[in-house]
Amino acid sequence: MTLYFAFVFGFYFVALVALRIGWIKIISKNNTFIATKENFISIIIAMRNEADNIDGLLSSLSKLNFPENKFEVILVDDHSEDGSLEKSKKWLERFSQLKIISVPENKAGKKAALAMGITLARGEIITTTDADCLLPNQWLRHINNRFQDDSTRMGVGAVVIQANKTFFSELQALEFASVIGTGLATLGLNKPTMCNGANLSFRKKVFDEVNGYSGNEHIASGDDEFLMRKISTRYPNSVQAITSTESVVITQPQASVNDFVRQRLRWAGKWKANSSLSAQMLAVFIFLAQVSWIYLLVESFIHPNPILFLILFAKVITDLIFLLPVFRFLKVRVKLLPFVALQFLYPLYVLFIGFFSQWKDHQWKGR
Repeated sequence: MTLYFAFVFGFYFVALVALRIGWIKIISKNNTFIATKENFISIIIAMRNEADNIDGLLSSLSKLNFPENKFEVILVDDHSEDGSLEKSKKWLERFSQLKIISVPENKAGKKAALAMGITLARGEIITTTDADCLLPNQWLRHINNRFQDDSTRMGVGAVVIQANKTFFSELQALEFASVIGTGLATLGLNKPTMCNGANLSFRKKVFDEVNGYSGNEHIASGDDEFLMRKISTRYPNSVQAITSTESVVITQPQASVNDFVRQRLRWAGKWKANSSLSAQMLAVFIFLAQVSWIYLLVESFIHPNPILFLILFAKVITDLIFLLPVFRFLKVRVKLLPFVALQFLYPLYVLFIGFFSQWKDHQWKGR
């Protein structure tokens, strides 16, 4: 068994080194363009039951450092039942760029809401975010800079979970940062696998060329990644990262374990419809690595062995080599206890989510 663990985690080490190289490439890539023009940008947000977060979102949007005549905000209400729509309408008088529309009764879902907003958008650049997010002041400046390059069809930005001093939120912040870091690192290797719709931009004409969300409307999530793969397939090397620290979007942690599990099950449900070979290989690799990690922990406890302990130590150090630069970029504070706890909890989480997401439909926000 020692030979098996040495082989598996030797491969794991090589994969993490490759991701580290991808991260270095994407961060060091020249993302600073001299803005010769200010594109009109349409910010599209699908909202459902976000009464607790909508004021924070709209407040941050109203403070964006970008010419008022060069952007609009289209908030699309997806049948909210908690007063979100009423709260957001109070902003109409003090935020002139804001437009609020509602999804018709015969339609529902995030993709339908986003598509409706994009259809009505005036901007040549579409930017999406989520209703539970906070946007940095210079956000649109960096998006506009990225699209000075005509070959850029999509801009992938970073998202960070704002830990709120609870242990659970700290776990979420670390776990989510690793996901964002992996997605940007694979993009640095010219193998786009993951992105997040809370910080995603694309040209409207390209969205129309690839038929938008057509073909995956029935899947609850994936509005971001399916679109990214469509654009990447049609225009290779056209998906670029927006990697300024001033462009990182902040999102909120889930309040309970139940909410967290439901969210992750919904996200993971798209993988069974994923046709990207690189993304499928990444998912299989992560799954097998976590199974082997659990096995290694159990084997080290039952049959203590210096070589097994060395492999355990090497795996944790390898994780840190990749993750610490990601944490620094995202300004995620690393605490020892949550990081160590994640080494034990993450494999169980991956196996649970990976298994149950493939055969069960999952509710989200009352659906």
